[in-house]
Amino acid sequence: MSTPPSNSPSSNSPSSDASSSKRSSTRASTLSLVWLVAKRDYLRTVRRRGYLFGTLLLPLGIATLMAISTFFSVSGFESGGDGGVSTIVIVNESAVDISDVDSGSIKVAIVPREEALGSLDTGDISEFYVVPAAFPGEAVVRRVQSGDGPGLAGLDTQGDQASLLRFVLRDALLREAGVPADDSRQILQGVAIESVTAEGEPVSGLDIAASIAVPMAFVGLFMISIFITSGYLLQSVTEEKENRVVEIVLSSIPPLPLMGGKILGLGGAGLSQVGVWVLTALVAIPLLSSQIGDLSGVEIDPTILALALVYFVLGYLAYGAIFAAIGAIAPGNREAQQYSGFLGFFAAIPFILFAVFLSDISSTLVVALSIFPLTAPTSMLLVLGLAEEIPWSLVGASLISLTLFALLATWASARIFRATVLLYGVRPSLKTLIAAVRSPR
Repeated sequence: MSTPPSNSPSSNSPSSDASSSKRSSTRASTLSLVWLVAKRDYLRTVRRRGYLFGTLLLPLGIATLMAISTFFSVSGFESGGDGGVSTIVIVNESAVDISDVDSGSIKVAIVPREEALGSLDTGDISEFYVVPAAFPGEAVVRRVQSGDGPGLAGLDTQGDQASLLRFVLRDALLREAGVPADDSRQILQGVAIESVTAEGEPVSGLDIAASIAVPMAFVGLFMISIFITSGYLLQSVTEEKENRVVEIVLSSIPPLPLMGGKILGLGGAGLSQVGVWVLTALVAIPLLSSQIGDLSGVEIDPTILALALVYFVLGYLAYGAIFAAIGAIAPGNREAQQYSGFLGFFAAIPFILFAVFLSDISSTLVVALSIFPLTAPTSMLLVLGLAEEIPWSLVGASLISLTLFALLATWASARIFRATVLLYGVRPSLKTLIAAVRSPR
Protein backbone atom coordinates (compact mmCIF):
# COMPACT_ATOMS: atom_id res chain seq x y z
CA MET A 1 0.00 0.00 0.00
CA SER A 2 1.62 3.22 -1.15
CA THR A 3 1.88 6.30 1.05
CA PRO A 4 0.04 9.37 -0.28
CA PRO A 5 2.20 12.41 -1.01
CA SER A 6 2.46 14.86 1.84
CA ASN A 7 0.67 18.21 1.50
CA SER A 8 2.76 19.96 4.18
CA PRO A 9 4.68 23.00 2.95
CA SER A 10 8.39 22.65 2.42
CA SER A 11 11.21 25.00 1.79
CA ASN A 12 11.14 24.10 -1.88
CA SER A 13 7.42 24.70 -2.39
CA PRO A 14 6.34 27.30 -4.98
CA SER A 15 4.67 29.48 -2.34
CA SER A 16 7.86 29.60 -0.26
CA ASP A 17 9.94 30.50 -3.31
CA ALA A 18 7.49 33.23 -4.21
CA SER A 19 7.59 34.67 -0.70
CA SER A 20 11.39 34.64 -0.64
CA SER A 21 11.51 36.23 -4.08
CA LYS A 22 9.07 38.91 -2.95
CA ARG A 23 11.17 39.75 0.09
CA SER A 24 14.32 39.95 -2.04
CA SER A 25 12.52 42.16 -4.52
CA THR A 26 11.30 44.42 -1.70
CA ARG A 27 14.81 44.76 -0.29
CA ALA A 28 16.21 45.50 -3.73
CA SER A 29 13.51 48.09 -4.33
CA THR A 30 14.20 49.74 -0.96
CA LEU A 31 17.94 49.89 -1.62
CA SER A 32 17.24 51.27 -5.09
CA LEU A 33 15.08 54.04 -3.61
CA VAL A 34 17.72 54.83 -0.97
CA TRP A 35 20.36 55.09 -3.69
CA LEU A 36 18.08 57.27 -5.83
CA VAL A 37 17.44 59.72 -3.00
CA ALA A 38 21.11 59.72 -1.96
CA LYS A 39 22.23 60.49 -5.51
CA ARG A 40 19.64 63.26 -5.86
CA ASP A 41 20.55 64.98 -2.60
CA TYR A 42 24.29 64.58 -3.16
CA LEU A 43 24.24 66.17 -6.61
CA ARG A 44 21.83 68.85 -5.46
CA THR A 45 24.12 69.80 -2.57
CA VAL A 46 27.50 69.76 -4.33
CA ARG A 47 26.16 71.98 -7.11
CA ARG A 48 25.18 74.76 -4.72
CA ARG A 49 27.32 77.89 -4.81
CA GLY A 50 27.58 77.97 -1.04
CA TYR A 51 28.90 74.40 -0.96
CA LEU A 52 31.46 75.05 -3.70
CA PHE A 53 32.57 78.28 -2.03
CA GLY A 54 32.93 76.60 1.37
CA THR A 55 34.82 73.64 -0.13
CA LEU A 56 37.27 75.74 -2.13
CA LEU A 57 37.69 78.45 0.51
CA LEU A 58 40.38 76.56 2.47
CA PRO A 59 42.54 75.63 -0.56
CA LEU A 60 42.26 79.13 -2.00
CA GLY A 61 43.01 80.69 1.39
CA ILE A 62 46.13 78.58 1.89
CA ALA A 63 47.32 79.30 -1.66
CA THR A 64 46.79 83.04 -1.15
CA LEU A 65 48.66 83.08 2.17
CA MET A 66 51.56 81.13 0.68
CA ALA A 67 51.72 83.52 -2.30
CA ILE A 68 51.73 86.56 0.00
CA SER A 69 54.37 85.00 2.26
CA THR A 70 56.58 84.12 -0.71
CA PHE A 71 56.20 87.59 -2.24
CA PHE A 72 57.17 89.44 0.91
CA SER A 73 59.99 87.02 1.68
CA VAL A 74 61.50 87.55 -1.76
CA SER A 75 60.88 91.29 -1.65
CA GLY A 76 62.49 91.59 1.77
CA PHE A 77 65.51 89.64 0.58
CA GLU A 78 65.93 91.68 -2.58
CA SER A 79 65.51 95.01 -0.82
CA GLY A 80 68.09 94.27 1.89
CA GLY A 81 70.80 96.52 0.52
CA ASP A 82 73.19 95.80 3.35
CA GLY A 83 73.09 92.09 2.65
CA GLY A 84 71.55 91.35 6.02
CA VAL A 85 74.48 92.86 7.99
CA SER A 86 73.56 93.96 11.51
CA THR A 87 75.51 97.11 12.46
CA ILE A 88 75.84 98.65 15.92
CA VAL A 89 77.48 102.03 16.44
CA ILE A 90 79.03 102.31 19.93
CA VAL A 91 80.55 105.33 21.66
CA ASN A 92 82.91 103.87 24.25
CA GLU A 93 83.65 106.30 27.09
CA SER A 94 84.91 103.59 29.46
CA ALA A 95 88.37 102.19 30.05
CA VAL A 96 87.31 98.74 28.85
CA ASP A 97 88.73 97.89 25.44
CA ILE A 98 85.82 97.23 23.06
CA SER A 99 87.09 96.20 19.65
CA ASP A 100 85.45 96.62 16.29
CA VAL A 101 83.73 93.46 15.09
CA ASP A 102 83.13 92.60 11.44
CA SER A 103 82.24 88.96 10.83
CA GLY A 104 80.13 89.45 7.72
CA SER A 105 76.72 89.31 9.36
CA ILE A 106 77.71 91.23 12.52
CA LYS A 107 79.41 94.60 12.48
CA VAL A 108 80.26 96.70 15.54
CA ALA A 109 81.74 100.14 14.91
CA ILE A 110 83.44 102.05 17.75
CA VAL A 111 83.34 105.79 16.95
CA PRO A 112 83.75 109.09 18.85
CA ARG A 113 80.64 110.83 20.16
CA GLU A 114 80.94 113.72 17.68
CA GLU A 115 81.03 111.36 14.71
CA ALA A 116 78.04 109.40 16.01
CA LEU A 117 76.03 112.60 16.56
CA GLY A 118 76.90 113.79 13.08
CA SER A 119 75.77 110.50 11.51
CA LEU A 120 72.58 110.68 13.53
CA ASP A 121 71.88 114.24 12.31
CA THR A 122 72.48 113.32 8.65
CA GLY A 123 70.28 110.23 8.97
CA ASP A 124 73.07 107.76 8.20
CA ILE A 125 72.22 105.94 11.42
CA SER A 126 69.01 105.85 13.45
CA GLU A 127 70.62 105.30 16.87
CA PHE A 128 73.88 104.66 18.64
CA TYR A 129 74.88 103.29 22.04
CA VAL A 130 76.98 105.01 24.71
CA VAL A 131 79.01 102.93 27.15
CA PRO A 132 79.50 105.17 30.24
CA ALA A 133 82.88 105.99 31.73
CA ALA A 134 81.99 104.14 34.96
CA PHE A 135 81.39 100.85 33.09
CA PRO A 136 81.37 98.07 34.32
CA GLY A 137 80.58 99.59 37.69
CA GLU A 138 77.69 101.42 36.04
CA ALA A 139 76.20 98.68 33.92
CA VAL A 140 73.73 100.92 32.07
CA VAL A 141 74.24 101.53 28.37
CA ARG A 142 72.26 104.41 26.87
CA ARG A 143 70.68 104.30 23.44
CA VAL A 144 70.69 107.68 21.69
CA GLN A 145 68.19 107.83 18.84
CA SER A 146 66.46 110.34 16.63
CA GLY A 147 63.39 112.12 17.97
CA ASP A 148 60.98 110.08 15.85
CA GLY A 149 62.32 106.78 17.16
CA PRO A 150 62.56 103.53 15.22
CA GLY A 151 58.83 103.07 14.85
CA LEU A 152 56.97 99.83 15.36
CA ALA A 153 58.89 98.03 12.61
CA GLY A 154 62.24 98.89 14.23
CA LEU A 155 61.50 97.43 17.65
CA ASP A 156 62.50 93.95 16.55
CA THR A 157 65.79 95.29 15.14
CA GLN A 158 66.53 97.11 18.38
CA GLY A 159 66.00 93.87 20.30
CA ASP A 160 68.54 92.09 18.09
CA GLN A 161 71.01 94.92 18.52
CA ALA A 162 70.62 94.86 22.30
CA SER A 163 71.41 91.13 22.36
CA LEU A 164 74.45 91.66 20.18
CA LEU A 165 75.61 94.56 22.34
CA ARG A 166 75.47 92.43 25.49
CA PHE A 167 77.52 89.76 23.71
CA VAL A 168 80.18 92.29 22.70
CA LEU A 169 80.40 93.82 26.18
CA ARG A 170 80.69 90.42 27.89
CA ASP A 171 83.44 89.48 25.45
CA ALA A 172 85.29 92.69 26.26
CA LEU A 173 85.00 92.09 30.01
CA LEU A 174 86.26 88.52 29.70
CA ARG A 175 89.27 89.63 27.67
CA GLU A 176 89.87 92.40 30.20
CA ALA A 177 89.95 89.74 32.94
CA GLY A 178 92.51 87.70 30.99
CA VAL A 179 90.23 84.79 30.09
CA PRO A 180 91.62 82.84 27.10
CA ALA A 181 89.80 83.38 23.82
CA ASP A 182 88.58 79.76 23.56
CA ASP A 183 87.22 79.80 27.11
CA SER A 184 85.64 83.18 26.51
CA ARG A 185 83.92 81.89 23.40
CA GLN A 186 82.64 78.83 25.27
CA ILE A 187 81.31 80.99 28.11
CA LEU A 188 79.51 83.30 25.73
CA GLN A 189 78.04 80.53 23.63
CA GLY A 190 76.74 78.68 26.67
CA VAL A 191 75.66 75.04 26.74
CA ALA A 192 73.46 73.55 24.05
CA ILE A 193 70.64 71.30 25.28
CA GLU A 194 68.93 68.74 23.06
CA SER A 195 65.94 66.60 23.97
CA VAL A 196 65.91 62.87 23.26
CA THR A 197 63.73 59.92 24.15
CA ALA A 198 64.81 57.05 26.36
CA GLU A 199 65.90 55.24 23.17
CA GLY A 200 68.02 58.21 22.11
CA GLU A 201 65.67 59.47 19.39
CA PRO A 202 65.67 63.28 19.04
CA VAL A 203 62.60 65.17 20.25
CA SER A 204 62.01 68.54 18.64
CA GLY A 205 59.86 71.39 19.80
CA LEU A 206 57.83 70.83 16.66
CA ASP A 207 56.90 67.35 17.87
CA ILE A 208 55.65 68.77 21.15
CA ALA A 209 53.68 71.49 19.40
CA ALA A 210 52.25 68.95 16.94
CA SER A 211 51.10 66.71 19.80
CA ILE A 212 48.80 69.55 20.87
CA ALA A 213 48.00 71.12 17.51
CA VAL A 214 47.10 67.90 15.66
CA PRO A 215 44.30 66.74 18.01
CA MET A 216 42.99 70.31 18.17
CA ALA A 217 42.94 70.42 14.38
CA PHE A 218 41.19 67.03 14.26
CA VAL A 219 38.51 68.21 16.66
CA GLY A 220 38.04 71.49 14.83
CA LEU A 221 37.76 69.73 11.49
CA PHE A 222 35.34 67.18 12.94
CA MET A 223 33.09 69.81 14.50
CA ILE A 224 33.02 71.91 11.34
CA SER A 225 32.36 68.94 9.06
CA ILE A 226 29.75 67.37 11.33
CA PHE A 227 27.72 70.52 11.63
CA ILE A 228 28.10 71.41 7.97
CA THR A 229 26.88 68.01 6.81
CA SER A 230 24.19 67.77 9.48
CA GLY A 231 23.23 71.33 8.63
CA TYR A 232 22.73 70.30 5.00
CA LEU A 233 20.47 67.49 6.19
CA LEU A 234 18.52 69.79 8.49
CA GLN A 235 18.15 72.40 5.78
CA SER A 236 17.06 69.85 3.20
CA VAL A 237 14.33 68.41 5.43
CA THR A 238 12.99 71.78 6.59
CA GLU A 239 13.06 73.31 3.11
CA GLU A 240 11.20 70.41 1.52
CA LYS A 241 8.76 70.42 4.41
CA GLU A 242 8.07 74.17 4.20
CA ASN A 243 7.82 74.10 0.40
CA ARG A 244 5.65 70.97 0.62
CA VAL A 245 7.93 69.23 -1.85
CA VAL A 246 8.07 66.36 0.61
CA GLU A 247 4.40 65.61 -0.11
CA ILE A 248 5.23 64.93 -3.75
CA VAL A 249 8.32 62.91 -2.84
CA LEU A 250 6.45 60.81 -0.28
CA SER A 251 3.83 59.94 -2.89
CA SER A 252 6.42 57.80 -4.66
CA ILE A 253 9.04 57.06 -1.95
CA PRO A 254 8.26 55.71 1.55
CA PRO A 255 9.55 57.74 4.52
CA LEU A 256 12.23 55.28 5.62
CA PRO A 257 14.09 55.03 2.28
CA LEU A 258 13.68 58.80 1.91
CA MET A 259 15.38 59.49 5.23
CA GLY A 260 18.07 56.85 4.67
CA GLY A 261 18.88 58.29 1.25
CA LYS A 262 19.13 61.80 2.63
CA ILE A 263 21.51 60.71 5.39
CA LEU A 264 23.75 58.85 2.93
CA GLY A 265 23.66 61.49 0.19
CA LEU A 266 24.29 64.49 2.38
CA GLY A 267 26.84 62.55 4.42
CA GLY A 268 28.66 61.81 1.18
CA ALA A 269 28.64 65.51 0.36
CA GLY A 270 30.17 66.24 3.74
CA LEU A 271 32.81 63.55 3.28
CA SER A 272 33.68 64.98 -0.13
CA GLN A 273 34.17 68.38 1.45
CA VAL A 274 36.33 67.00 4.25
CA GLY A 275 38.32 64.97 1.71
CA VAL A 276 39.18 68.12 -0.23
CA TRP A 277 40.33 69.81 2.98
CA VAL A 278 42.46 66.84 4.07
CA LEU A 279 44.11 66.58 0.64
CA THR A 280 44.79 70.31 0.78
CA ALA A 281 46.47 69.91 4.16
CA LEU A 282 48.58 66.98 2.93
CA VAL A 283 49.75 68.99 -0.08
CA ALA A 284 50.25 72.20 1.92
CA ILE A 285 52.43 70.74 4.71
CA PRO A 286 55.49 70.07 2.47
CA LEU A 287 55.06 73.44 0.77
CA LEU A 288 54.72 75.28 4.08
CA SER A 289 57.96 73.69 5.27
CA SER A 290 59.89 76.11 3.08
CA GLN A 291 58.00 79.06 4.55
CA ILE A 292 57.78 78.39 8.30
CA GLY A 293 60.41 75.72 8.89
CA ASP A 294 60.69 71.99 8.59
CA LEU A 295 57.32 70.31 9.12
CA SER A 296 58.54 66.86 8.20
CA GLY A 297 58.43 65.93 11.87
CA VAL A 298 54.65 66.26 11.88
CA GLU A 299 53.59 62.67 11.37
CA ILE A 300 50.13 61.23 11.85
CA ASP A 301 49.67 57.53 12.50
CA PRO A 302 47.57 55.98 9.69
CA THR A 303 45.70 54.00 12.35
CA ILE A 304 44.65 57.24 14.01
CA LEU A 305 43.52 58.61 10.64
CA ALA A 306 41.43 55.49 10.05
CA LEU A 307 39.89 55.72 13.52
CA ALA A 308 39.21 59.43 12.97
CA LEU A 309 37.30 58.54 9.80
CA VAL A 310 35.29 55.91 11.69
CA TYR A 311 34.40 58.41 14.41
CA PHE A 312 33.44 60.96 11.80
CA VAL A 313 31.07 58.54 10.05
CA LEU A 314 29.49 57.30 13.27
CA GLY A 315 29.29 60.81 14.67
CA TYR A 316 27.60 62.03 11.52
CA LEU A 317 25.10 59.16 11.59
CA ALA A 318 24.26 59.94 15.21
CA TYR A 319 23.92 63.70 14.79
CA GLY A 320 22.48 63.42 11.29
CA ALA A 321 19.65 61.15 12.41
CA ILE A 322 18.82 63.52 15.27
CA PHE A 323 18.94 66.58 13.01
CA ALA A 324 16.69 64.89 10.47
CA ALA A 325 14.14 64.23 13.22
CA ILE A 326 14.47 67.86 14.35
CA GLY A 327 13.78 69.03 10.81
CA ALA A 328 10.62 66.92 10.72
CA ILE A 329 9.48 68.05 14.18
CA ALA A 330 10.23 71.79 13.98
CA PRO A 331 7.48 74.04 12.56
CA GLY A 332 10.05 76.02 10.54
CA ASN A 333 13.73 76.41 9.70
CA ARG A 334 14.36 79.02 12.42
CA GLU A 335 13.12 76.76 15.20
CA ALA A 336 15.07 73.83 13.74
CA GLN A 337 18.30 75.85 13.84
CA GLN A 338 17.71 76.73 17.49
CA TYR A 339 17.15 73.10 18.47
CA SER A 340 20.20 71.91 16.54
CA GLY A 341 22.37 74.60 18.12
CA PHE A 342 21.49 73.26 21.56
CA LEU A 343 22.51 69.73 20.56
CA GLY A 344 25.68 71.01 18.97
CA PHE A 345 26.87 72.17 22.37
CA PHE A 346 27.48 68.54 23.36
CA ALA A 347 30.08 68.10 20.62
CA ALA A 348 31.89 71.24 21.83
CA ILE A 349 32.12 70.14 25.49
CA PRO A 350 35.42 68.19 25.07
CA PHE A 351 36.89 71.14 23.19
CA ILE A 352 35.94 73.45 26.07
CA LEU A 353 37.46 71.02 28.59
CA PHE A 354 40.66 70.58 26.59
CA ALA A 355 42.78 71.44 29.65
CA VAL A 356 41.41 68.34 31.40
CA PHE A 357 42.42 66.14 28.45
CA LEU A 358 45.84 67.78 28.36
CA SER A 359 46.50 67.13 32.05
CA ASP A 360 45.21 63.55 32.37
CA ILE A 361 43.54 61.61 29.56
CA SER A 362 42.87 58.68 31.90
CA SER A 363 40.73 60.70 34.31
CA THR A 364 37.15 59.67 35.07
CA LEU A 365 35.75 62.73 33.32
CA VAL A 366 37.67 62.00 30.11
CA VAL A 367 36.55 58.36 30.13
CA ALA A 368 32.93 59.39 30.70
CA LEU A 369 33.03 61.91 27.87
CA SER A 370 34.66 59.31 25.60
CA ILE A 371 31.86 56.79 26.20
CA PHE A 372 28.89 59.19 26.18
CA PRO A 373 27.69 59.02 22.54
CA LEU A 374 27.17 62.73 21.88
CA THR A 375 30.64 63.65 23.14
CA ALA A 376 32.46 60.45 22.15
CA PRO A 377 33.65 61.53 18.65
CA THR A 378 35.35 64.76 19.74
CA SER A 379 36.59 63.25 23.01
CA MET A 380 38.22 60.28 21.32
CA LEU A 381 39.85 62.47 18.68
CA LEU A 382 41.53 64.39 21.51
CA VAL A 383 42.49 61.17 23.30
CA LEU A 384 43.96 59.63 20.14
CA GLY A 385 45.98 62.75 19.45
CA LEU A 386 47.33 63.13 22.98
CA ALA A 387 47.88 59.51 24.04
CA GLU A 388 51.35 58.04 23.60
CA GLU A 389 49.75 54.71 22.69
CA ILE A 390 46.25 54.06 21.39
CA PRO A 391 44.01 53.07 24.35
CA TRP A 392 42.28 50.20 22.59
CA SER A 393 40.00 49.33 25.50
CA LEU A 394 38.61 52.85 25.58
CA VAL A 395 38.40 52.89 21.76
CA GLY A 396 36.39 49.66 21.80
CA ALA A 397 34.01 50.89 24.51
CA SER A 398 33.44 54.21 22.78
CA LEU A 399 32.89 52.59 19.37
CA ILE A 400 30.33 50.16 20.81
CA SER A 401 28.52 52.98 22.60
CA LEU A 402 28.55 55.26 19.58
CA THR A 403 27.51 52.50 17.13
CA LEU A 404 24.57 51.39 19.26
CA PHE A 405 23.45 54.98 19.75
CA ALA A 406 23.76 55.74 16.02
CA LEU A 407 21.64 52.70 15.14
CA LEU A 408 19.07 53.48 17.82
CA ALA A 409 18.95 57.18 16.86
CA THR A 410 18.52 56.31 13.18
CA TRP A 411 15.74 53.84 13.94
CA ALA A 412 13.90 56.20 16.31
CA SER A 413 14.39 59.24 14.10
CA ALA A 414 13.07 57.36 11.09
CA ARG A 415 9.84 56.64 12.95
CA ILE A 416 9.56 60.23 14.13
CA PHE A 417 10.26 61.43 10.60
CA ARG A 418 7.51 59.20 9.21
CA ALA A 419 4.97 60.36 11.80
CA THR A 420 5.66 64.11 11.83
CA VAL A 421 7.13 65.18 8.51
CA LEU A 422 3.71 66.10 7.09
CA LEU A 423 2.73 68.25 10.08
CA TYR A 424 2.78 71.95 9.18
CA GLY A 425 2.91 74.73 11.75
CA VAL A 426 2.37 72.23 14.55
CA ARG A 427 4.92 71.26 17.19
CA PRO A 428 4.17 67.64 18.16
CA SER A 429 3.97 66.86 21.85
CA LEU A 430 6.34 64.55 23.68
CA LYS A 431 3.53 62.02 23.96
CA THR A 432 3.14 62.03 20.16
CA LEU A 433 6.87 61.49 19.65
CA ILE A 434 6.98 58.60 22.11
CA ALA A 435 3.96 57.02 20.42
CA ALA A 436 5.66 57.41 17.03
CA VAL A 437 8.79 55.66 18.28
CA ARG A 438 6.82 52.84 19.92
CA SER A 439 4.58 52.36 16.91
CA PRO A 440 4.88 48.82 15.54
CA ARG A 441 4.79 50.11 11.97
